[in-house]
Amino acid sequence: METVRAVLGIDAAWTLSQPSGIALLADDGTQWRLVKASASYEAFLEDVPTIEVLRHRGSVPDADALVEAAERKLSSSLTLVAIDMPLSLEPIVGRGTSDNNISSTYGARHAITHTPSELRPGKTSDDLRKAFERIGYSLATCKIDGPALIEVYPHPAIIELALAEKRLPYKVSKMGKYLPR
Repeated sequence: METVRAVLGIDAAWTLSQPSGIALLADDGTQWRLVKASASYEAFLEDVPTIEVLRHRGSVPDADALVEAAERKLSSSLTLVAIDMPLSLEPIVGRGTSDNNISSTYGARHAITHTPSELRPGKTSDDLRKAFERIGYSLATCKIDGPALIEVYPHPAIIELALAEKRLPYKVSKMGKYLPR
């Protein structure tokens, strides 16, 4: 299977009762392109158009199935899984150094991090990390070497990439507030 640079991004819900958003991006050598975006694991796996589902449901993520589906859509190997959720090789019991640094640096720009605990994301985070590790995507904390899993902070990244003053509004349910009539 050919390998291109490809990222499976997961905006993970910190509980299994809420849906997690997924985006698959690939670099064809000239530019990055969005291959697929879905509002839940189920929609990504079943190729359900997001617009046809009125209310997505949460579910237990299946790392094997997600990577297989991504590679099928890419016709290539997946190189990186990026998750917007605290990930750690140690138990998560509260805020970490990176959470505090992000919040300190980007707080005035409306991009602070949520405070994790043993309950949220707790087992959800541990299980997801272990599932990706089992299929060859180990958590990269210092260096990315081969297929990897990383924790990401999308709001600060978007602020920097878009040269924005502050976090961009994004909740579909609040669209009326962002774009009144």
